[in-house]
Amino acid sequence: MFSTGKKIFRDIFKVLLASSEPGCKSSPTVAINTLPWSRHEIVQLKDGVGIAEGSGTLVPVKPLGISYAGPRVTVEQVSSGVFVLQNDLLRVIVEKGVITSLFDRKNGREVIEKGKKANQFLIFDDKPLYWQAWDVEVYHLDTGKVLSCGDTEISEDRPHLCSVVTKIKISDKSWLKSTISLGAAIGGTKSFVECRADVDWHETMKFLKVEFPVEVRNTEASYETAFGVTRRPTHYNTTWDMAKFEVCCHRWADLSEPAYGVSVLNDSKYGFSTCGNLMRLSLLRSPKAPDAHADMGTHTIRWAIFPHKGTVGPATVRTAYEFNNPMQTCSYSPDKAVVDSLSWIPVALTGDESLVLDTIKRGEDDEDVSRGDLPVRKGRSIVLRIYEALGSRSRGVIETASSLKVKKVFKSNILEDDCEELDLEKNGTFAVELRPFEVATYRLEL
Repeated sequence: MFSTGKKIFRDIFKVLLASSEPGCKSSPTVAINTLPWSRHEIVQLKDGVGIAEGSGTLVPVKPLGISYAGPRVTVEQVSSGVFVLQNDLLRVIVEKGVITSLFDRKNGREVIEKGKKANQFLIFDDKPLYWQAWDVEVYHLDTGKVLSCGDTEISEDRPHLCSVVTKIKISDKSWLKSTISLGAAIGGTKSFVECRADVDWHETMKFLKVEFPVEVRNTEASYETAFGVTRRPTHYNTTWDMAKFEVCCHRWADLSEPAYGVSVLNDSKYGFSTCGNLMRLSLLRSPKAPDAHADMGTHTIRWAIFPHKGTVGPATVRTAYEFNNPMQTCSYSPDKAVVDSLSWIPVALTGDESLVLDTIKRGEDDEDVSRGDLPVRKGRSIVLRIYEALGSRSRGVIETASSLKVKKVFKSNILEDDCEELDLEKNGTFAVELRPFEVATYRLEL
């Protein structure tokens, strides 16, 4: 899998006329942006850091060297085992390895419930009635034990990033290292607390989770699923409610009031639960059937706490996408064709921010790429897949570069069969309107 992934990256660099080697004066550094919106982020360089800012496939990077001169973040040990991390937007207090306070400086809100501890690890007994590797029973929630933390120390203290690390013993056979990081608030509009767990896992029928008691109340929580959102109760008033104690979740989970909310971003673990104001992310299980060695070994797991003003919105969707798709730096030749590609955006989506341009691909039935299993379509086409991410009717405009020479536009079904032809303006734009959570496919005939 790693070999295949590296080959894909080499192919991408080749197409972009770029190199994975770090840039120099004669070959400037850029960042690859795989998302369809403008980004403004700190990226790691060989000799320091840089700021990648812009839209398009290749985003210019402004190297800042060792002496970072942008927005800053600080970390300070104020007493034994107590650390304060702070940037322009957030102040985090870490005490004995857990977060006891997360204060939103911009909105004047405390995120963590008073007297409670966030980013706290718990281990549960995990003994389902039938299928070990598939079932999770609600009674396991009564067996939780808080894992005690070891000493905490500063692991990173740089102007753009600060971290503290804590070692935690799970059992005589397993341990984890918890890292809590805060980066500089680039752009000054949003910031999150990034958490990482490096786990050496050798348990038997145990369940590892991390929890976040937040100062937010709602009867429902929201969980991202493929092309949409699942909403589940945060109470156990009925047996039907109780049966929803564990929810499938992709890039984010959110608990919000109308004026304020908290999202937990996630890049690799997909079980979540919210009871009252207690949010929990499921990290690792250890079933012994049908595979006695399932999940044994080392793991690196990332998540983040993202407070935000108002109810769940486009900021959560986009920040979670960016958390899952970090920008990778590369260098390019100052050849004119490559320089032109920096500002060239072949397809762009503007309009309501709840619309996401998720896929750009070739038409499966085009005569030059068809596998011959289905009827062949003459000519060439590009297929776009757009979805509405938050459950509201939304409108937008697709803009295409003149060099694409788009001839006609059709709204298609998921099998890329044309359903209706849309009006295409002379400048290569056309309007789109999606129903709540609609997944829409458009075929651009070139």
